[in-house]
Amino acid sequence: MAVLLAFGVVADRNRRAWLVETGEEIDHDGPEGAAVVLGDRDSDPARVAIACADLAGLIEHGGTVIAGAGIDLGEGFVSARLAGASGDRRDAVLAALRVLKLGGAWRLGERTATLVALFGVTATKPVGAAAEQAIGEGRWAAVLLASAAAELLGPEQLVRVLELRSPEGVDPMPEVVPSVLAANLRQVLERYSRPRRLELVLDLWRRVCAWQVGELARDRLIASHDLTVLDALRARYREYDEAEIVKLVQNSNAGPLTMVAAIRFRPTWRTLWKPSVERLIQDAVSATVLLRAAVAVHELGVVAGLARVREEIATVSALYTKNELERAQRGDAQSDSSGLLPARPGVHVREIDARLRQQAQGAAFERFVRTRLRTALAYALIVADRCRTLLGQEIPREVLPEAWDSEALREWRAVAGHTARIAPTDWHYEPLVRRGRPSLADRLAADAAAVERASDLVWIAELADAMARARGHAAAVAEGYYRVPEFDTDPARPQPHPLTPRAESIPLAVAGAAQLLALGAIAPQRCRDWDELCGALMGSGAVAAALSSEFEVDESVLARDGEVLPGTTLRVQIARNAAHLAEWSDYMGNCIAGPWYQDQAVRGLSILVAVRDESGVIAANAELRRVAGGYAMSEIAGRFNNQPDAALRQAFRVWVETLRGAEPEAEPAELDTVAPPARARRGTHNPVRDLEPVLREAARKAMVDSEPALRTLVALAGDTDGDPKTLTALRRSTADRLTRLCADHLDAHPAALPRLWTATGTRPLAAALDALAPTLLDRYPRLRTLPTDAPLPSKVLRALVKDPDIATARSMDLVAQRVRAAFGRLARRGDRSFTHALAQHPTADLLCPLILMTTCAPTHAVPVVSISDPHAITVPGFPVTDLSDHHGPWQSAWPAAHELGLLDTDREVFWTRIATHGLLVPAAWLGSGGWPTLWSRAHTK
Repeated sequence: MAVLLAFGVVADRNRRAWLVETGEEIDHDGPEGAAVVLGDRDSDPARVAIACADLAGLIEHGGTVIAGAGIDLGEGFVSARLAGASGDRRDAVLAALRVLKLGGAWRLGERTATLVALFGVTATKPVGAAAEQAIGEGRWAAVLLASAAAELLGPEQLVRVLELRSPEGVDPMPEVVPSVLAANLRQVLERYSRPRRLELVLDLWRRVCAWQVGELARDRLIASHDLTVLDALRARYREYDEAEIVKLVQNSNAGPLTMVAAIRFRPTWRTLWKPSVERLIQDAVSATVLLRAAVAVHELGVVAGLARVREEIATVSALYTKNELERAQRGDAQSDSSGLLPARPGVHVREIDARLRQQAQGAAFERFVRTRLRTALAYALIVADRCRTLLGQEIPREVLPEAWDSEALREWRAVAGHTARIAPTDWHYEPLVRRGRPSLADRLAADAAAVERASDLVWIAELADAMARARGHAAAVAEGYYRVPEFDTDPARPQPHPLTPRAESIPLAVAGAAQLLALGAIAPQRCRDWDELCGALMGSGAVAAALSSEFEVDESVLARDGEVLPGTTLRVQIARNAAHLAEWSDYMGNCIAGPWYQDQAVRGLSILVAVRDESGVIAANAELRRVAGGYAMSEIAGRFNNQPDAALRQAFRVWVETLRGAEPEAEPAELDTVAPPARARRGTHNPVRDLEPVLREAARKAMVDSEPALRTLVALAGDTDGDPKTLTALRRSTADRLTRLCADHLDAHPAALPRLWTATGTRPLAAALDALAPTLLDRYPRLRTLPTDAPLPSKVLRALVKDPDIATARSMDLVAQRVRAAFGRLARRGDRSFTHALAQHPTADLLCPLILMTTCAPTHAVPVVSISDPHAITVPGFPVTDLSDHHGPWQSAWPAAHELGLLDTDREVFWTRIATHGLLVPAAWLGSGGWPTLWSRAHTK
């Protein structure tokens, strides 16, 4: 029989096929997609072996896909693939051209046939000439994109694509499968005219190149810092600091410094702490300037970069005396560190300033500057640590003055000013002084002529921001506050919405847009560029709906989640909901989050799996299907639907064979957790039939009573008519989107906060359940799980909530809980809109749970102040309240505090926190009248 080949081809009956891997002859069929050598029936076995070796060498460089190109292997032998291979001949020809180059293109057959395989009917002479030029110059990204877009563009437009060039080090088309990209491009662009298609393709190319250029620049900036010297430099800095402290103690002692004199020494602000803090501020501004110079030099080059911070360099250089810098430069003659880097960053600032005054230029000057900027981040890390230890731990609060300043900071501030991100009017941290004093923001609000002091610690935030920018971030992220503000200077990069088409590469961006269309998003009739197209797709309601599905997965399979594949370090992750699929497809560039896969998973017909490596990166996605007694692998694919590694496939197949499916339970038994009294019955009743009419009527009545709260909640989405359908859209919103809706609504309507909080306390489904007969709830205790924001534990309950009236009531319950959680997130991050609304329109039932959450939180991202004394259970204000009163506002607020985001583990430390520092409140909530005014206003109707 004839051999069946890939892409619908049948080999001539007089031809035979031999597997490349084993040399085994194939009569009819063999392993799907396997690479083979085709030759005459009576071919010499020695010549067959030579042809197989030749093709094996090509496969080693271009992958198995290359065999499908029909490569001439000499003496009548050609390469091929057996039926079942993915993709089309275009994939194979492009892979072969990358290995054979133009010089070996003759092995693919006639030039015209090769061009037709790449570009179809648009393969004109100009297109062929442009393609050969691009191939000859190694511009494979342009060739791959043109081939994938050939069905959508005309010949003249393809020539423009083939002329595209990417910046050095940039590859807009990594890991691409041209046939997959072609299908995705067709789905995204076919509704537009050819000129518009070309503009969108070119715009996407520019955006991807710009994104990758930015990533390369960020990587180079990070690589420009030398942190290998950190440990040695830290020891050098500590040695110098200790020497300076000894010198201060000697200066304060009338006679020679002896052991007894040192023991008797009592440090004061004037004799020890003030000089130490002044020295620390000098180092902090020096490190800040060095980091700003490093970023500027990276962006603009040495000459232009230093010009941007020239005044700051000159000012900071002048802060040090010659003797100070000499001591920092030479170190202790008795130590082993004298040959290391200077102990203080100011030495490098002075050296750069001296060269600039000499107007030095040239390559030697640039090397001199870059060498000194390489250690800027190391100095900054050491100085930031010293700020935390000296200011936050070592200096006793009782020795601090009522106010203190720094001459070095004043001189630097006169030149540097404040950054746009850290405005004095937004600085709500308490100053580091003996007694609590208003923050800089509060002082400026009371008196516009108020000035910043060193005790406000703004300079610490500026150092943190400079460190973050030197690490490629826009700014540092506030983490906590205890005497000294703390910042994360290398925060995790913000992640976009899981379904947002990513501009990291063209295949990934196009796959993301195609995914949105497959989910039901509607493309705009007109769009000027790629961003506008993606924005319209993301704005579709189908995107939110796509993340709301919960999957039916056997408990026996879920118990295997996270297991390691046999013989590998790869781990298995099982999809439990559509959000998992959105995350996977966002990286993999496949259609696993599409409606077909979701429908199959929701119905329990398939199980979707990701295989992750040790770093958590997805190596493959797979689909499992139930078979007798267990499961079988339906399909498995790598990124962009490439074939995964053979060893991975085998290990995954072995793991799947160990799965066993659970026997389905009878649906009525899922809800019957307590056996009902024996009574005469005509047959077995489904509990759903008994419950649904009763619960439906109760839910309908509860929704009528909840109409005012419904109108308040749906107003978050801009619905002024109180349409219950809007609840579904809100329920399907991600946590981030719902949080943004709340912030935007409070920004526009701050007086709505009390109404919103009251509305979130209205739970129609919970009320409907309370209206049922207690015996019914005792018989079916799982009904209590209906209003909870968690996957329902059985099919019976999931069927029950499909009733429209019950579903609407449940949506309102869930939206209410999630809005409260959004309020908690806004409060923890110090959102300006939420803070303003709460300060202007406080209510006791909202303040109490928020304050409990703040007090129990392990860390704080915003400045906080105590409103009660340590160990005290009485909270001052009018009216006075008691923390231990079980009927008072504080004990009653615990359920709401948990809905705001308080964890049970956090609540356990409440009384410990009260003993340590009393109740804590974000400082920004308190105006000039402090806590008494806010608490009194909360009780004023």
